[in-house]
Amino acid sequence: MSKEFKDQIKNMMNKKNDVRFEAGEKDKEYSLYIYGPIGGFFFSDNSAQSIRRKLQSVDAEKIHVHINSPGGSAFDGVAIGNILKNHKAEIIVHVDGMAASAASVIAVAGDKVIMPENTMMMIHRASTFEYGNAAVFDKTASDLRKIDASLAASYKKRFVGEQSELEQLLDEETFLTAEEAVAFGLADIVGEEIEIQELEDLGDEEEDEEEFENLKDKLVAKYSAKKNKQKNEPPEQKPTPANKQNMSKLFLNLK
Repeated sequence: MSKEFKDQIKNMMNKKNDVRFEAGEKDKEYSLYIYGPIGGFFFSDNSAQSIRRKLQSVDAEKIHVHINSPGGSAFDGVAIGNILKNHKAEIIVHVDGMAASAASVIAVAGDKVIMPENTMMMIHRASTFEYGNAAVFDKTASDLRKIDASLAASYKKRFVGEQSELEQLLDEETFLTAEEAVAFGLADIVGEEIEIQELEDLGDEEEDEEEFENLKDKLVAKYSAKKNKQKNEPPEQKPTPANKQNMSKLFLNLK
């Protein structure tokens, strides 16, 4: 991860979270804003419990979920994603700035995911802090591998590539532009640009295979080409999402 993105994420982690649920102008249409770190104590606004309380009694037909978050608790992210997927309303996710780490798990839970062209998504492996002897670290490592499998399952329902390719992208702590996320199936639409100065200078990706610098660029070109080809073919019905994971026993943080 570049120093620039580390500084951005550190800055966002230090900000007060802003989680709001507002009625829209249209009947039975609402907006949920998830800004700042994910997870916290039982009564904090950004916990899965808080989101559940906000949504459980709402008779909504459409919910717009706006995200700008560096991530946080893996299990709050998974739980919030499952809450959204299980809600009867159509869930439209808007990545307003960044959907990183646990926030990306929430983002891919949407029925439709919209990313303005200067926003980003980041996916990676689970991580945590630990203290203790070798046995404690062995146990923590085993738990993290199980969490990694569950998080990969959250992405897999949308990811258009192979499982091994997804695993490599997670290993490499991959930042995705809007176009890259759409190419991989993790987002659906590249929206109009939002003015975010620190993300404006990202370069265009090269499509020539000989000039690929890493796995992500190669895979983006591969699946972008497939999407362009499919535009001229009859649309296929989207597959039914796999059974949803619901995990609540462990509280670990994603960096």
